[in-house]
Amino acid sequence: MIIFAAILGILLLLLLLFLFLPLSVGVEYRYQDAKQTCFLRLRIFGIPLKIRIPVSEKTKKKEKTPKEEKPKKKLTFSRLKGIFYGIRDAYKETKAEIRVLLSDLRKELIVESLMFHLHFGLDNAAKTGIATGAAWASSSCALAAIHQMLSVKHADLNVVPDFNTECMRIYVKSIFRFRPVHIISIGARALKIVNYFIEKIEVE
Repeated sequence: MIIFAAILGILLLLLLLFLFLPLSVGVEYRYQDAKQTCFLRLRIFGIPLKIRIPVSEKTKKKEKTPKEEKPKKKLTFSRLKGIFYGIRDAYKETKAEIRVLLSDLRKELIVESLMFHLHFGLDNAAKTGIATGAAWASSSCALAAIHQMLSVKHADLNVVPDFNTECMRIYVKSIFRFRPVHIISIGARALKIVNYFIEKIEVE
């Protein structure tokens, strides 16, 4: 009985240390070849952990024959415009939630680094050039807004156009420092908003 109480006491102490000591967490999102992946990376008491975060994807429950393949959609200018419009609409609809979330984050969260890399090419070189300017402008504005709201220590923004190949690759990586006791509820709300954005963007 004494041994059990001692083990329980140690586990409780470890839990309290985990909740109240500062913790560094990395979030990594990648979109490539029509596939989305999102991972959470953290280190607890020196043990590195990598956790896959589920992202919302619309799937059709239709059985495919081995030879059947989903036709690839062209990445046209209108499709790219639809992605940006989706981001805009998602922001408008979640603006109030984001404002409250950011207010809480500013108090409890330190952003050590934020990286956003975009590599894309449309079905037309001229349209790719036009879209590149729009992508740089919108990405820079978004980063400036994040700087004001969360005070990012280090940022890395890069937009690379591909005039020869039709493609779309997005890579986002960030490292945060916080105390878990304050951030658990904030994280749940943030994940809900992120998934809503992914649904609105509808990249396929």
